[in-house]
Amino acid sequence: MLTPLDKFNAKVFSGQLHTQFKIHLGNMEPIVVELVEVKDSDPSPQIELFTLHFRGPSTPRLPQSIHRLEHDKLGTFEIFLTAIGAEPQGILYESVFHRIRKSAPANKE
Repeated sequence: MLTPLDKFNAKVFSGQLHTQFKIHLGNMEPIVVELVEVKDSDPSPQIELFTLHFRGPSTPRLPQSIHRLEHDKLGTFEIFLTAIGAEPQGILYESVFHRIRKSAPANKE
């Protein structure tokens, strides 16, 4: 069962920095990537904006697409990843979350 993305925010991902995520690609062995950065932009009280950077192996290069990730603590979820650069350690991928913040439930009296 997939974990809904609304369960995640920058703080949740920051708690998992430098941990590994498995990306499943069809019949291939899962590719392991590491969460190397979480950027929380916090533009307004109404808008939530944060960016995740993952580092994966040099090959294979993942296509720009929605990918299914699996994590020991966060479960399984799908996010859009795009390659943003290559380093000696591997390829960097980015996922951007830009959404309206959930408002707190109103108190009923």
